[in-house]
Amino acid sequence: YWRREDILRDVNVQYFSAGKALFGIDSFVPPLMDYAVNRYGAELTFQSRLVEVDGVAKRAVFDVTRENGETERVERTYDMLHVVPPQIAPDFVRSSPLANDKGWVDVDKYTLQHPRYRNVFALGDIAGSPNAKTAAAIKRQAPVVTRNVLAVLREETPLHLAAYDGYGGCPVTVENGKVLLAEFVYGGKLQPTIPFLDPTVPSRLNWFIKTLVLPTLYWEVILRGREWFSKA
Repeated sequence: YWRREDILRDVNVQYFSAGKALFGIDSFVPPLMDYAVNRYGAELTFQSRLVEVDGVAKRAVFDVTRENGETERVERTYDMLHVVPPQIAPDFVRSSPLANDKGWVDVDKYTLQHPRYRNVFALGDIAGSPNAKTAAAIKRQAPVVTRNVLAVLREETPLHLAAYDGYGGCPVTVENGKVLLAEFVYGGKLQPTIPFLDPTVPSRLNWFIKTLVLPTLYWEVILRGREWFSKA
């Protein structure tokens, strides 16, 4: 929009993130950096934490961890501030014996089974598995947990549990009409659904997938619990 209206030169875009990079998978960092820095002229600040917002004065305060490990307090004024709060588990989970040291339900990252309470499984945003917390992830996790819960209930011997591979999918809109569709599994290995397309290149096909295909998949398949590939 800024480019189309020819006002980008008058906009000071600043992006603060608690992460160490623009994206958690290295392969997708260069194309996203190209858009953020070269195309939109954004000033990027990583390893930062928002600690205060003064709405009247339009002032935001961040604690920024520098490369030497020291923390510096940084203030910025703004005309518009968009804030995404950090993901945390609900209090009743964080304070329960099910939680790991970060507050999520402690699970084996493959079987999604609790290491101490063998009849407990977790999936989705509450699970302490080291994957991106996305709808694509829970779509892949659901049949795994279904199979494993049934195996435990049936007291199968030997107990063969299904494994989740860490799949996650993040459709990142980089401009009007183009999306970078980041799909990956544990270890940062890329796993694109359409193998003949370079997943690190934003495309109009991915825009079509995000705007037309994924909403239908979400509302008509995922939320309705439909699963065509589970053998459970």
